[in-house]
Amino acid sequence: MRATIRTRRFCLAAALLLGAVTARAGEPVGAAPQPVTLEGILHADSDDTLAFTPDGGTVFFDRSEGTHKTIMLSHRIGGHWTPPQVAGFSGRWFDQDPLVAPDGSYLLFNSDRPVRPGGQPLVQDYFVGGRAPGSNLWRVDREGNGWGKPVWLGPVINGDVFIDFASVTADGTLYFMRFDPKARVMHTWRSRYRDGKYLAPERAGLGDPDVSTHDPAVAPDESFIVFDYGKVKGGLGRLCVAFREGDRWSRPVDLGDAINRDLPWGAHLAPDGHTVYVTGQSGIAQFSLEPWLRRHAGAKPR
Repeated sequence: MRATIRTRRFCLAAALLLGAVTARAGEPVGAAPQPVTLEGILHADSDDTLAFTPDGGTVFFDRSEGTHKTIMLSHRIGGHWTPPQVAGFSGRWFDQDPLVAPDGSYLLFNSDRPVRPGGQPLVQDYFVGGRAPGSNLWRVDREGNGWGKPVWLGPVINGDVFIDFASVTADGTLYFMRFDPKARVMHTWRSRYRDGKYLAPERAGLGDPDVSTHDPAVAPDESFIVFDYGKVKGGLGRLCVAFREGDRWSRPVDLGDAINRDLPWGAHLAPDGHTVYVTGQSGIAQFSLEPWLRRHAGAKPR
């Protein structure tokens, strides 16, 4: 059953607040997401969170096996995808949610691996089901035709045992999600990158602060962000988009029933800037954000 591969997140959702108030009336209707299999290398019951390099020649994703998760990669050679293999920086720990930077120079992912050599893996007990793998953010730099060693992003970002699901802009601004155990709400946070360092994170200000936001996918120019908002039965929430308005985000715009029918999560943007990859109960799928981008562009004052 598809739901078993995302047990931690479904348990998380069961612990969070119901409902979301979003702008829906009069919004464009997008086509239903189309399945993505990449010539059959993807497994609908175990794989999620596709992340492509800018040239589209390499794809990363995570694969579940029992209670373990591993980051996999495949290359497009001669017009065909190679059999997936475990990424050189993954395999031992609970690794997931790879994200390739817009320029392809590095990759971010989250993991329960010890933050110091010889330490213990991270564990959290925030959600339904008790103790489960924790999560901190790690970076792997591109080195020639391969990838370097994972580097912990440090305590400014990783200030808790559950820091999850990175997304990054062209200028290095980092978005991620963090749970508030007192309010029982998941929030999206943002950290600016200046002079080679991350600044103190701040709440991104997406939607109602009493409603959970999950799995942010921010545009390279930070003009829009796709995310799950609220909670629905059996899933994380409704997939929404918000647009940048000065120094804040617009009200979340619900992407509609056609997009949300399969309870999608884990949005990632394709290199083209408008195709969105998501994972739902039926597996990985893609859809175009163009109807909403055109609608927003047309509504801007000239």
